[in-house]
Amino acid sequence: MSRRWSCFIVSIGGPLAPFRSCSHSSQFHTQKKERLGVVDISSRNINEEMASKVPLFLYFHVTNNADVASYTERLAGQVDATNRRLQNNNMAEVYQEFGKDRGLAIKLGLVDCVRNGSLTQQFNVDPHMFPIVYFVRNKIYADKMVGIVPESQVKEAIDAFIEYSAQESKNEMEGTSVFQKVKRSDEYDENAMTLLNAAHTRLKNKDIPKARELFQKAYDVAVTETDAVCKRLGISKEKKVTPEMWEALKREGSYNASPQALCGLAMCAMASKDSKEAQRIVLRIREEFPFATRDLRDVAEAVVRIELLVISDFDVEKDTYATLLTYDDLTKDPAALYRQRLKLAVAHFVEKRHHKGIEECLRLIRAEPKLLSALKEAEIVPKDTILGPTTKTPARQVILGIFEALGNSNEHTIKGRELLQAYL
Repeated sequence: MSRRWSCFIVSIGGPLAPFRSCSHSSQFHTQKKERLGVVDISSRNINEEMASKVPLFLYFHVTNNADVASYTERLAGQVDATNRRLQNNNMAEVYQEFGKDRGLAIKLGLVDCVRNGSLTQQFNVDPHMFPIVYFVRNKIYADKMVGIVPESQVKEAIDAFIEYSAQESKNEMEGTSVFQKVKRSDEYDENAMTLLNAAHTRLKNKDIPKARELFQKAYDVAVTETDAVCKRLGISKEKKVTPEMWEALKREGSYNASPQALCGLAMCAMASKDSKEAQRIVLRIREEFPFATRDLRDVAEAVVRIELLVISDFDVEKDTYATLLTYDDLTKDPAALYRQRLKLAVAHFVEKRHHKGIEECLRLIRAEPKLLSALKEAEIVPKDTILGPTTKTPARQVILGIFEALGNSNEHTIKGRELLQAYL
């Protein structure tokens, strides 16, 4: 597969590509009946739809959000256009699918999260992550795409997933598919992706021991599958990952699951107040998967979140936006005020107010020249610190971390970097 279809994650509040607008959600429901490959999914038909040999975008969405509804309309339009473009390409023979989905190149399964709460819970779909697309083929979860992403990335993901699925179908007919070794069941497959979903559910319910067990199992499964992939691609495990190797490996869902599982283990460590173990795992992710934080938004967010919590000495059980707003009694202690406002910036990030976190960091960075002596005295920065464009201070580390978590194409990152240059 020549194109990448790894996980794209962009904040819903991020930049939107110049798509056609949708006036209201009912317009979509009227039009979708005429669209090739677009189907409503519920608990009644999910097994049947996922069992098809036609690759499926399992799409969790809501209809009461204008941006999401508009994105749903555009996504359905892309799927329909792709199916019409390829309808004479003998896709039934390519996929060996001769049932009701005969001739389709790709399907879009619409899961209304309001109407299908059980499926939303089963797939561990966080309301803050709407919309989310799972890449499914023959009941196997290969990857996911979270958030509203640019039109070019949607088209790239569709074309690449079709190309990948066609190649896998060919491999299956030849008996060489890596997924033929994966055990499947009607209750959904116990592969790395489903184990990750189950682990996140346990973590959300604060069942840390079971979450840790499932994250570790997901990692072990992912490593086993990745070993087979590396062997197939002729990649040695001992070699340092190069950009070329990453481009090949990141197309494999099992490889992407490895850093995602490690992020889960790091979050379990933080929940157990073992920050040293969390830092160790984060460092391991950055060393073993150096490009993951660039291309996998969920990995970037998890890694950065842990790093920022450690940098700011943030207590997730005690520190919140509300508790950190009161700092009048700290005005006579510049170092304490700096620490408090730094925590406030991290609180904004943790609670998804990214632009507020960036603004708070910019205020601190702008004040650092006047606060430098106090910061040195309090050992917040080294005694020999000289402020310059490359100087590392806690506020600068936090703002750069937020940029990394959001990604270079996010509008808050772009605007924040422009403003930051004025203070460096």
